[in-house]
Amino acid sequence: MLGPDAIATLLVIAGCFSLLITTRLPADMVLLAGVAVLVFANILTPSEALAGAASEGLATVAVLFVVAQALSDTGVVSWISYNLLGRPKNVASAQLRLMAPVAVFSSVLNNTPVVAMMVPAVRDWARRNNISSSQLMIPLSYAAIIGGTCTVVGTSTNLVVNDMLKRQPGVDGLALFDLAWVGIPCTLVVLGLTIATSRWLLPDRKGEAQRFEDARQYVVEMLVEPGSPLVGKSIENAGLRQLPGMFLIEIDRKGRILTAVSPRETLEGDDRLIFAGDVRSVVDLKNIHGLRVADDQVFKLDTRQSARSLVEVVISPNFPFVGKSVR
Repeated sequence: MLGPDAIATLLVIAGCFSLLITTRLPADMVLLAGVAVLVFANILTPSEALAGAASEGLATVAVLFVVAQALSDTGVVSWISYNLLGRPKNVASAQLRLMAPVAVFSSVLNNTPVVAMMVPAVRDWARRNNISSSQLMIPLSYAAIIGGTCTVVGTSTNLVVNDMLKRQPGVDGLALFDLAWVGIPCTLVVLGLTIATSRWLLPDRKGEAQRFEDARQYVVEMLVEPGSPLVGKSIENAGLRQLPGMFLIEIDRKGRILTAVSPRETLEGDDRLIFAGDVRSVVDLKNIHGLRVADDQVFKLDTRQSARSLVEVVISPNFPFVGKSVR
């Protein structure tokens, strides 16, 4: 027979699940609110409510988020997008190229920061190869989840369970690869089933906005940093021919202008690359490791880079000046 506290706890849990399913409220807000309700109802004591914050598993997840952000800031994500993922011939090839390395990463890094790190790289990679991101995001998630089952640090659940095991008398907890004998076969099965069934379960949903988006023209100048990985590479091998909506107009090489740039043209340090195209593709250029925005842009205001920003403003329907002229 359930007591009043147990019934109240089940109702709070059901309410949290309902809010997560039916609303767009942040998950952390909903779950923390549920804990707060239990504390105010004297079902949990403050020490019990805060006990999870001292878990080794939680601290490990937090540290892995820092590692994932560091990998993104140092250009590893860009390298993955341009080199490891490569140029797939079809959707199935793209899914295999994506899922295999993500499963490996997720086995040694927590799957949540792995997905957070890979989402922007996968989105840009899909645009460059004209593949719908709807056919890649679910495989990315599945690969991260199942890859995390191969090691103790792969998922938050494994870390929490291992932390609970260590609290038991006479139990040392799990070693790093104790779960691999189950996780690796499961990973291979999930990868195979996802790729085999995706053509029916993951249709192409690029949407009207993606198919008929307007190309607002924008010109930007990028500099090839001396000593960067791009020096010595051709335009094509550097990934500068696959940018969606962005075209390399010319190269300014120490005052000598190279127009009609060939894909086989080799990049040199301090090359000034002039691109034109969709304003949204400027982000793709800034994510390429070894390129930086030129501070002295010919086509822009005479202002240093740190003082400039590219802003797009959307007027809401309830804006008080809708219908009036700018003046």
